[in-house]
Amino acid sequence: MNRIEFHFDCLDGRYFFAAVEDDGIIRFTSESTIAELESSEGELSKEDSELFVKRIDEAGIERWEKEYRPVLSKIEDGVKWKVILYRNEKEYVSKGEETYEPYGYDKLIDALRLCEGKASYFSAEANDE
Repeated sequence: MNRIEFHFDCLDGRYFFAAVEDDGIIRFTSESTIAELESSEGELSKEDSELFVKRIDEAGIERWEKEYRPVLSKIEDGVKWKVILYRNEKEYVSKGEETYEPYGYDKLIDALRLCEGKASYFSAEANDE
């Protein structure tokens, strides 16, 4: 992983997260207009950086479809997400709606949780305490 971006839009506002791997350390920044989520920036420890990359690898974003959304219902969810992964000079983009999450989306949320404690907010089954 060289860089990952996560965009999340919902009725409560917008959230943007970006992380870059530099010499084995993950540096991240987030911007939020959602009341429950604060904007932040920082870096992970070496161990947490390795875990972050491992979870991104487990998510398998490179294999995700370009779009996850209801095809037949024509009803939009109101909660939208978008992931952009930059790896080895390639760009992988996937987007969808809350109830249409690819296999591995939970691993992405687990990775984000290392930087954003309330990352379950981005899942259809939000349970953060």
